[in-house]
Amino acid sequence: MPETKHIIILANSARAGKHCVAGKVVTPRAGGNFVFHNQWIRLNCSSDPEGAVPYGATICQNHGSIRPLDVIKLTLHSPCNDPDHPEDWHYDLTQPWQFISRVDPVHLRDLADTPERIWHDHGDNRSVPAGYVPRMGAVAATLYLIKSPPGWTFTHWKEPNHYGPSPKTFRRLEFSYAGARHDFSVTDTDFTRRHKIYDIMQLYTHQTLPILNPGNAYFCLSLTKLTPKFSREHHKICATIFEI
Repeated sequence: MPETKHIIILANSARAGKHCVAGKVVTPRAGGNFVFHNQWIRLNCSSDPEGAVPYGATICQNHGSIRPLDVIKLTLHSPCNDPDHPEDWHYDLTQPWQFISRVDPVHLRDLADTPERIWHDHGDNRSVPAGYVPRMGAVAATLYLIKSPPGWTFTHWKEPNHYGPSPKTFRRLEFSYAGARHDFSVTDTDFTRRHKIYDIMQLYTHQTLPILNPGNAYFCLSLTKLTPKFSREHHKICATIFEI
């Protein structure tokens, strides 16, 4: 049954012209304040084979495209009931999203998750195999917002593309968590633009970006959806790097 929800956006990342939009449920209170809840919602477009959100849907009247830390109001239809992506919900394609307000980044500490461990099966640091998420049991999740662990790095480079005129670009976030090493592909367009990553990328040369306050960052992390084309593994994605 359709229901109206308020969601604080924690991810609006783009890849190949499509968007992954996710956030946590909030409850409005007097004075423009909110109560933050732990429930994640990843928005699923029922007209797209992979559930990706089109750019047009992310535009709110008198605001433009939504950004992380925006609170929006929208109508949800029903959960997708995907055991491999349990946070996914269908949204009403006929109702535009409504921008409500922005939230101060200081509240990221109230929104942060503290999982005992992050997706890892002692194999590839960049992915986990199909079936991993249901095996997580009661704590099954494909979205986390975490405080930056010590020693994290952001590395970037580019390589020739033999199938088109534009080079292949790589943006990677690496860190250790609970004794396991992780390697995430970064899809955060704001972070990329803020640090002018595409302007400073070099061919084949892996460059590590200097970060002024690495301890004051938060990461919105996600696992990709299993699709007919990519059905064997979930890849690790960092959708947003918040710098406080």
